[in-house]
Amino acid sequence: MKKGMINIEWSKINSYTEEDITYFLFLEGKSIECLCKIRSLSKETVQKHILDGKIKYGILAKSDNEKELFKTISSSGKLDKIEVLKGLSEENKSKIIDYIRCDYADMKTKDKENAVWILGEIGDNKVLDILIKASVHNHVNVRRMAVSAVGKIGDKAGENILIRKLEDENPQVVMYAIKSLIKIKSQKALGKIKEIYKSAEKDYIKRVSEEYLKTLAEADLQVKE
Repeated sequence: MKKGMINIEWSKINSYTEEDITYFLFLEGKSIECLCKIRSLSKETVQKHILDGKIKYGILAKSDNEKELFKTISSSGKLDKIEVLKGLSEENKSKIIDYIRCDYADMKTKDKENAVWILGEIGDNKVLDILIKASVHNHVNVRRMAVSAVGKIGDKAGENILIRKLEDENPQVVMYAIKSLIKIKSQKALGKIKEIYKSAEKDYIKRVSEEYLKTLAEADLQVKE
């Protein structure tokens, strides 16, 4: 059975949680009373399973394709977004990544912000090409979210993107670039961040630069310049 972008395959029932099974049966049209008998559960437990299922799968159930999924995720609250993305199958993750890759150039700024955030939460290093474009966008929020997303992905392949953004005109972007360089334990950025630490006018830039230097020192990662 398929409901929106949820593909329910009962042959894979052993991979489903108890809550999933109850919710999927509910999607098939079973009433709460019927579910209590089928599942040998109390009404309160069945209702909780359904509520948990709506939180985890509700957005997928309402979306017929990746475009609708993107729009629904974008308009949801942060916690709902995170919950949905955590529960996405690899197939659906690939679909939404492909949608963003194909449509990114034509997206409005707000949609680009949402797209970049989603890519960071999915955490697939195959999207670094999109984040490179986002990192040079003229809107500061897109650039800031792009460098943050690179840090969430945590792949050294994004190191050069982050190092370039240390020269961004906006200090918020610089701060997030340093935070992301901390996450990937970058050694290449050491020289630049030392200079930033010495010359920074913003206290938060000094603090995050100091955090970077301490992190490398504690991990014994400092290298000769």
